[in-house]
Amino acid sequence: RHPFWTAFRKFLSHLHILSGSVSDIPLERSISHLLLSVPLPKPGGHNVIVPLTALNEPMVMSIPPEKDFPVVDLPYHRLVACLEINTIVMIVLGMLALEKKVIVMSTRPSLVLDVCELLRSLLFPFDLCAPYVPRLTEPFQSSLDFPGAIFVGIHDDGSLHGLAATVRTELPEDSIIVDLETGEIESDMDRLDVIGSTWDILPRSARSDLVKELLALCSDAGINDGQEPLDSQYDSAFEVSLTDAVDEDVGVEHIEVEKEPLDDRAFRDAFLRFFCRVLGGYERFLVVPDADFLVSGNEWFDSQGFLASVRSDRASYLGALVSTQLFQSFIQRRTEASDVHCL
Repeated sequence: RHPFWTAFRKFLSHLHILSGSVSDIPLERSISHLLLSVPLPKPGGHNVIVPLTALNEPMVMSIPPEKDFPVVDLPYHRLVACLEINTIVMIVLGMLALEKKVIVMSTRPSLVLDVCELLRSLLFPFDLCAPYVPRLTEPFQSSLDFPGAIFVGIHDDGSLHGLAATVRTELPEDSIIVDLETGEIESDMDRLDVIGSTWDILPRSARSDLVKELLALCSDAGINDGQEPLDSQYDSAFEVSLTDAVDEDVGVEHIEVEKEPLDDRAFRDAFLRFFCRVLGGYERFLVVPDADFLVSGNEWFDSQGFLASVRSDRASYLGALVSTQLFQSFIQRRTEASDVHCL
């Protein structure tokens, strides 16, 4: 409900350091203070800052205005570090948006969650309607056999009989695996055919401009997409925090090269502009409800009229997009004006 992933991880690191130090204040006091006394930030309001005595910086929580992007308290650097830009574009626009079965795997538990959340956020202004499980466990493995789309993350623990190994051996039909260690895409069908058909269905001009813009953002931040070292900062957050604390005590100096951080807002803007570009003029084909609309069974959107009006190089992609539950849900929210993000 409140996805302050980075803030909460920082708070847990703070608790872990306190647990190994001599303090008269019990850990329960810190936990109860956060849960009972610290208010949630208001949309578009001031940041909520919680001092963390065991760390050098406070925990900061904020929520953007209602008509802005939904909150994503994760750095997109994590996404581009393990996946190339072309792969990210293909997964978001050609798989998630078109409601394919997508399985994300990694040996790093937190990386699976981060990548799933970041990929899902790039669908804005659409909401993922398919079943979404960012950390799938063995008792729910049967959900992979459900008909239709699904988006899940699986931690590969290296076990020969673990969930990841089982899924790879018995890959559900029409499923796609995204391996975050290698950045490769695996499929139960011919891998190259799947990648080629998914890439080719994307509108060429809009796709090319999007890729160029994202690559430029990575270049400005000094990032080689898909080739950055996959640090284990989050999975070993406690070890890192304790090590840093010890280093400070003994006077160890860390020399870091200053880099311009990846512009997360511009990264999200680029995907939003893609959708605005290929769906330009869609609002002219919204169906205006009348008194009998709710019982007539008519569609909320004139799909045939819209597809007849679009450019030929976008027709295949948009034809697949408008038939998804994701798009139909967006149109319903847009027509009912029940979602401020759609106004």
